[in-house]
Amino acid sequence: MPSKTLKVKDFMTKYVFTVSPDVTVHRLVGLFITHPVSAIPVVGDDNELLGIVSEGDLLYKKVTPKIPQYVDVLGGNLYYCGFGRYERSFRKLLATTAAEIMTKDVRCVTPETDMETLTNLMVDEHLKTVPVVEKKKSGNPDIDAPARLVGIITRHDILGAIAATEAEELLKNREQEKE
Repeated sequence: MPSKTLKVKDFMTKYVFTVSPDVTVHRLVGLFITHPVSAIPVVGDDNELLGIVSEGDLLYKKVTPKIPQYVDVLGGNLYYCGFGRYERSFRKLLATTAAEIMTKDVRCVTPETDMETLTNLMVDEHLKTVPVVEKKKSGNPDIDAPARLVGIITRHDILGAIAATEAEELLKNREQEKE
């Protein structure tokens, strides 16, 4: 008897923590610290997916503060650019918005995507988080309707789905052995 093909809708996180495009990096940093997520979708009206901000975006993109270079001169530190310049740069960084740093070309799946396709996408493209979207119904077939965020998939979700599937298979095998 073939096992059921697992779909994204079967194990996606449906209640997604999101932000608007005008949220500051200062606020994003606070959200990453207080919530156990590695990426936060940026949404517009009617949950339209605009982009995504990951921890990596904060750590490796243009928001990385330029830490002053220094040299050791007779046991003391001599800074090349001075603390005031660093402080101004850091304040500017914290005022940057999600819209300015988000990844706009987001790889997405639909609720009907099968687990194998999703897993291949995540492995091939080194993704930790993938938004789940549905196209909105447009009255005009010539207009490409924006994608509406309906969930999110993380590596953690995939591991949970694999564990649940394995446990289910193990129980089926034990029941068959008893018969």
